[in-house]
Amino acid sequence: MPRPPRTAWLAALMLALAAPAAAQEIRLGVELFPNSLDPHWHNFGGNKAFAPHLYEPLVALDARQRPTAALATAWTATDPTTWRLTLRDGVRFHDGAPLTAADVAHTLQRAAAVPGSPSSFAVYLRQITAVETPDARTVVLRTATPFPLMPVYLSQVPIIRATAATTADFDAGRAAIGTGPFRLTGWSRGESITLARNDAYWGEATPWARASLRNLAQPSTRVAALLAGDVDAIDAAPPQDLPRLSADARLRVASLVAPAVAGFHLDVTERAPPGIRGNDGQPLAHNPLADPRVRQALSLAIQRQAIVDRVMGGQARVAGQFMPPGAYGHAPGLAPAPFDPARARALLAEGGFPDGFRLTIHCQNNRFVNDAQICQAVAQMLTRIGVRTEVEAMPHATHVARGRNREFSFWTGLWNVETGEPSAPLVTLLGTVDEARGRGQFNRGRYSNPAFDALLDRALGELDDGARETVLIQATEIAFRDNALIPLHHQMHLWAHRTERQFTPRMDGYTRAMDFR
Repeated sequence: MPRPPRTAWLAALMLALAAPAAAQEIRLGVELFPNSLDPHWHNFGGNKAFAPHLYEPLVALDARQRPTAALATAWTATDPTTWRLTLRDGVRFHDGAPLTAADVAHTLQRAAAVPGSPSSFAVYLRQITAVETPDARTVVLRTATPFPLMPVYLSQVPIIRATAATTADFDAGRAAIGTGPFRLTGWSRGESITLARNDAYWGEATPWARASLRNLAQPSTRVAALLAGDVDAIDAAPPQDLPRLSADARLRVASLVAPAVAGFHLDVTERAPPGIRGNDGQPLAHNPLADPRVRQALSLAIQRQAIVDRVMGGQARVAGQFMPPGAYGHAPGLAPAPFDPARARALLAEGGFPDGFRLTIHCQNNRFVNDAQICQAVAQMLTRIGVRTEVEAMPHATHVARGRNREFSFWTGLWNVETGEPSAPLVTLLGTVDEARGRGQFNRGRYSNPAFDALLDRALGELDDGARETVLIQATEIAFRDNALIPLHHQMHLWAHRTERQFTPRMDGYTRAMDFR
């Protein structure tokens, strides 16, 4: 048998040598990108998805949102108002400093009070009245009342070094030092992040010597980058492109029903409502959405299954509450609102608007799958019952800033259930606004119901899981029967990746280099 030419042999050898090196890097194209490297600055999905590369919590949530040991190996309620946590031995930060209880105490104090935070982590920490560190490996947390969700809430708070670092220090990279499986090597705000494997990591080593994340906010851009081989995987794969991606032998598609609900917020207060006018184009003195009959009319006008089928390409599940069927806290008696335009018109008339009114939906156009298209579809549905509706779409960052200023009356939202149970969204989105108690952090529609608040108080102090679920279901039923929010559907998390990469999808939808093999 003749020997191959020397040039061909050398080319093959070089390719073989290069292959392992190429396999050492994972390149991700992601929809949501961190707006800060400070893990406590903004309680926002883009930041929380990225943070685990660099930082870790005391208790982690696994791919199915079940608590598991991370920097703490044990946590015990020693009495109804005391939690005792044991820290993992041998953990070091990226700069070589050992993890101690002092770092945990510093983190829990700082995370609740970061200057300039657009949405604080205080909601997870407000119940802690004292932090004690009897030794370097032990942390004791005191609460004023029983707080059974402490381990789950601690899963949302990344631990940092006990230094006086500011958000600017983190964003400059100087303080972006955690205990996680990767170290920071570069960050271009809004564009890209590069990481290197932390060879001193206490846990299972990632197979990737390097990882890069690119901010590809537009669906078409993500798909194009994947097809061109510029990235190995993308998240938020657009449903309309799934047939093409699935048919490509180079690619695989992964999906998972998400504990994330797309829907609408409503301002329910008695005030001159921004974005709502009479049919004559003049401002209204009173807000139609303060009337629960009008809110119900808008909900009944929406043909949810049509949105799932036509806009989402079947890649969603109609929703009537935060939790999907079978999940902890799901209210089985609370069905999604039916499509009933005749009843919707009757309710508008009962609410004093037989001829409807004019409404603007303030919509995000880069926050969740098909957000702008969903708004357009809903606008047409509402117009058919006499509510002449227009859409004003904008980037998520603009939407957040204007929403904080309460410039909207009816606007889009994506409600992530990040703790595997509904207490956090019930507290932050629907609890009566009370800054001192950490309630209503994102309740910009100012919904307030004393009966709901009382049930929430009971649930948050109930140590028995079954009894707590019963009360959470009761609270859920009150708020959603009030149409305090209008849910549309549970999203499907959708990813696409190259076949030579194996991927474990997560219920929270986070796209992390550690989850690829």
